Amino acid sequence: MKNDQPLDDIRSLIESVPSIDVSSINNIDSIIKEHDLKHHLGVNVNNIKLLAGWQGIIPKIKRPLISIFAGTHGVAESIFDEDIVSIAKEQLKAVSDGSSGVRGIAKSLQAAFKVYELGVEYPSTNFTKGPSLSEKDCVAAIAFGMEVVAEGADVIAIGSAGLETNTAAIAIATSLYEESPVDYFKGTHKKNTIRLEAVKNGILRNKASLNSPLDILRCYGGRDIAGMLGAIIAARHQCIPVILDGFSVCIAAAILHSINEDSISHCFAGHVTTEWGHKALLERISLIPIHDMGIGIGDGTGAAFALNTMRLNCEALSTIIEK
Repeated sequence: MKNDQPLDDIRSLIESVPSIDVSSINNIDSIIKEHDLKHHLGVNVNNIKLLAGWQGIIPKIKRPLISIFAGTHGVAESIFDEDIVSIAKEQLKAVSDGSSGVRGIAKSLQAAFKVYELGVEYPSTNFTKGPSLSEKDCVAAIAFGMEVVAEGADVIAIGSAGLETNTAAIAIATSLYEESPVDYFKGTHKKNTIRLEAVKNGILRNKASLNSPLDILRCYGGRDIAGMLGAIIAARHQCIPVILDGFSVCIAAAILHSINEDSISHCFAGHVTTEWGHKALLERISLIPIHDMGIGIGDGTGAAFALNTMRLNCEALSTIIEK
């Protein structure tokens, strides 16, 4: 990476993504018509075609990975009186020790499961006081997230389990789309008023530094959101389909989308959560959720359910065309 402008290489990766395999889409489209698969599988054929286009073959899911990204956002110190590292560790424990729903689903699906910890013990800077990350640290977190492709997965599902990651994601969304943060805090949670003030203060503090979407990521995103962005763009360069979970995961995709809309064409929205703003965000980045199950968190559970649906679609396709 260049020492003077370390984000330039990341921007180049986002702007120079490989194209989908059109011939594979045409091939699977012919199979769909030949076997009247629209009648058998309905709207699922749309995802089958996209999956085929990125895998370059009759789609199959044999080596899925469910990846969970976690970090500690410094803005949490403006929200909690307790030690934020201790809170972050306890929050992460539910995912990493197997007591969470997503871990159980991964086991049932025989999917690889990995938690990517990005400085849980080392919080990012509180964005009410300055940028969350330096350019160097932002690039390092992106590069760390890129390592997800080293697992050899044929499909990657991404979830988030960081402390106050959604607050950071809301700060990103309000800056990316130049809107008020008020609409994101309509719930009744007692700390929402504090979170809203933190986002407002962060916007005022960092406004002069926001010259590009990657600057917005650096100022608000923390290591985990930067890592998820890295995972998404690395998967694109390896033509690996990605299933996105909740709001904070999708905000990483939104940053990419704002630089190059085509850079997230390999992504599937696993579901739409009940998180404020998630539905609108999916509409903005032109992704249609596979499920709407009323899930209120983005820890990978919804993406895992969607992974199962997509694998079942592949199994159904295989059975039908083999007859």
